Amino acid sequence: MRIHKSIMDRVLDFCVYEDFTSDGEEHYIVDFPLIENDYYYNIILSFGDKCQFLEPLHIRTELKNRIQNIANLYKD
Repeated sequence: MRIHKSIMDRVLDFCVYEDFTSDGEEHYIVDFPLIENDYYYNIILSFGDKCQFLEPLHIRTELKNRIQNIANLYKD
């Protein structure tokens, strides 16, 4: 996943420095050990717009669905 440097400390709760690769001055690409369950999806969503899961596609799709479900709660 691609993260902003401002959440690096939070991501380090789940990874080690060796999992990080610099992606410009303000971002990192991280090999994040995602287990596909509600707990880990909620962690990813808690990073907000400071995180973008790049692959695999089915995880991106699941995150989009969860985000859409949250947005639907606030439609009215």
